[in-house]
Amino acid sequence: MPVIIIRQRGNDLYCYIAKQDLEARVLHIEHDTAQRWGGVLSLEGGRRYYVNEQPGRPAFPISLRATRDARV
Repeated sequence: MPVIIIRQRGNDLYCYIAKQDLEARVLHIEHDTAQRWGGVLSLEGGRRYYVNEQPGRPAFPISLRATRDARV
């Protein structure tokens, strides 16, 4: 399970995956509300990762464990 870092730049979120030295813009988040944040993250280039849901939108930057989304 890679550790990813989610950063906010302006209105956009970016995901950095250290083991792959990859940074990509987050295009979609499955749950992005004040009550729940997380689930499937869709990145530029077609990659998708799953992060456990958080109780509300976190403060950025944040480091999270992620898995490749099996539903791809």
